Amino acid sequence: MVAAMRLGAGILRGGGSALEAVVATVAALEDHPLFNAGYGSLLNSEGNVEMDASVMFAEPVRPAAAVRAAPRGRPAQDADHADGSDYTVSAGAVAVVSRVRNPILLARAVMEHSPHILMAGPGAENFARKVGIRLVRPEEMVTERARERWRARQQQSAMLEAGAAARAALGHGTVGAVAVDKHGAIAAATSTGGVPGKLFGRVGDSALIGAGTFAHAFGAASATGHGEAIILTALCREAVLALADASPQAVAREAIAEMIEATGAEAGVILVDRRGRIGYAHNAASMQVARYDAAGLRHLWLAPIATARRP
Repeated sequence: MVAAMRLGAGILRGGGSALEAVVATVAALEDHPLFNAGYGSLLNSEGNVEMDASVMFAEPVRPAAAVRAAPRGRPAQDADHADGSDYTVSAGAVAVVSRVRNPILLARAVMEHSPHILMAGPGAENFARKVGIRLVRPEEMVTERARERWRARQQQSAMLEAGAAARAALGHGTVGAVAVDKHGAIAAATSTGGVPGKLFGRVGDSALIGAGTFAHAFGAASATGHGEAIILTALCREAVLALADASPQAVAREAIAEMIEATGAEAGVILVDRRGRIGYAHNAASMQVARYDAAGLRHLWLAPIATARRP
């Protein structure tokens, strides 16, 4: 995580964009077999890899550029009247892809080189070929670690179905990053192999803008955890919009508390606001965060928040 964060931090220190920073950071995590994303993705019920990813970018409009047409793939313009500046927002996402080593790169390509936001399955992989992203054989994406965990799940299916604690033991490990750059641009990126043993064709929150990923003039968020609960509560969108009135840390804790109240599920969220303040919270067994700000680069194991669901 720290090595991946150094890549993103280096881009920001060098004057690069928040978009470049979050994509590079997430791509590095996708390349590592220990994370449930990209090459390390866990397997679905059929023993195959199906990956989801998304990216969103909120960019200030400079006066000199305000009269130009929005770039292809960025049809929306969002006015941030809170501070008097305008932002353009753009997003790209892919779902159930099996032949792309770095789904986050394909999500960015959908954003920048297509008129769409979300592409899925073979169509997304065909688009990858057209934009020059190399495809691999599906079996090349399966690590021995993922195969062993799939076999263990098959052998212990009765026990896994008996309780959430056993499911949690296999872990999720979705990866994500959020950033704001010196120009005021804000970005979020998320990537995952999905819930271990998920049904063939299932799409989780990491492919859905507003659920697992969101960026706006107020800030950006990326989420991990029980995808269905994150989708139901539009976790990242609700958290980012709440940044208009509160600090990222307070918002992160409140967002997770509200999700627990609504669903009783487990999730985590990381946030950055347009001032560069950072927040995060979770209620899972464990969650790690690497952060880079004026105080430098740090790696943290986060304690879960203690919020009980109402009866």
